[in-house]
Amino acid sequence: MKLENVKVGEAYTLKVGKNLVAVTVKDVDANGKITVVGSSGKPMTVADAARLAPAAHGARGKAAAPKTTKAARGRNVGDTGAPQAKEKRLGLVDAAIQVMKAAGKPMNCKEVVAAILEKKLWTTNGKTPDATLYSSILRDIQKKGAEARFKKVDRGQFALTD
Repeated sequence: MKLENVKVGEAYTLKVGKNLVAVTVKDVDANGKITVVGSSGKPMTVADAARLAPAAHGARGKAAAPKTTKAARGRNVGDTGAPQAKEKRLGLVDAAIQVMKAAGKPMNCKEVVAAILEKKLWTTNGKTPDATLYSSILRDIQKKGAEARFKKVDRGQFALTD
């Protein structure tokens, strides 16, 4: 088994079926053959580690999660570099701030949510997103006081603080 970008001395998590096996790369020869060291400390090839993993876990009755180092968490052998960050989605309150900035006037929560959904800044399957926004805005005002991002200007009407 040949893999690229594998570094000697690095710890990796090898996924074998439903099991995860913690291994450390011991050697990569000129032909690209990788030798790893498992929990037993015995050098073996990646293919040998793959064959032994199900038997070792099955012998204990339940599949036990292997202990991994910080460097190995979230990485499988063959991964190139650090794990990719997930795309951060815009939350309802942050989307409301964008809409209210663009409007430049006080708005009620139904208007804000309608604009958010129209601009596709945020999506929901919920039945009452306007009530959720209303609750979030009130919570922001109560918890942050003078530093809140919103202010209540009339019954059901909110504006952004300056």
